[in-house]
Amino acid sequence: MSQQLFNDLVTLTSPAHAGRNAGSDEPNISAQFLYERFNQLGLQTQYQRFSFKSGFSSQAFGHNVVAKLPCNTERCGKAIVVSAHYDHLGTKGSKIYAGANDNASGTAALLAVAQQLKNAKRFYPVILLATDAEEKGLHGAKHYASQINKQEYALNINLDMLALNQKSTLYVMHSRTAKPYVDVLTRLQADDFKLKLASSPQRMRRLVGTERVDWLKASDHYAFHRAGLPYLYFGMGEDKNHHSVKDTIEQIDFEKYQHVVNFISDFMVALLDCPLDCTS
Repeated sequence: MSQQLFNDLVTLTSPAHAGRNAGSDEPNISAQFLYERFNQLGLQTQYQRFSFKSGFSSQAFGHNVVAKLPCNTERCGKAIVVSAHYDHLGTKGSKIYAGANDNASGTAALLAVAQQLKNAKRFYPVILLATDAEEKGLHGAKHYASQINKQEYALNINLDMLALNQKSTLYVMHSRTAKPYVDVLTRLQADDFKLKLASSPQRMRRLVGTERVDWLKASDHYAFHRAGLPYLYFGMGEDKNHHSVKDTIEQIDFEKYQHVVNFISDFMVALLDCPLDCTS
């Protein structure tokens, strides 16, 4: 496992980050860390502050961290948004909900993807979006999606819970409108894990074996779907430690996780190196 990927996971799940709860007036320590990491990579980075309803009547604030990589070819396509929520459940009493899989795994992967793409050929501009307040109702993604002109955007790629379990299966659920991008994905070879594709939430439920989960609304890709964008959602399916204090870094199989991050990075490099007509 790369040292940087490991370090990012350790930092995000550390007691200092206190479970990465959303709702502070100013960017919390996790948002500040992500801002600094994107800056270290030389990306144009900013906070996006938004408000959301917390409880029955009170208002809270969240802070997306938005980093941008411009197109670097003569002909440029529409923007691709790669998203991962960095928030989790915070603390309850003396218990820290570290959220290693949910979703430090996706957030650290987002940083690794940024590292890979910074020197890659890019036919499309890329937005690397670390969202806040996903756990409280997808608020960060909904706010971002509400601010965009969808005519300028091609696709959302959402990363949520990438630490594979005993099944060693990475699921990719996608909208039918994302099929051209899925075709790029299927040309790649998965290393040391199975890749299963689902073209609908119903198919995803059957593959994962979770009849009660609405996979369309389960993570930030739903906000972009609602805005009319194609999406690909990468995740490991069900986790028995989901939303428990047992979701710790010790539960992550680092070798499998590294393979998944490498696969997603390779997919992004291949996709961005794809001339504008290769997905049509």
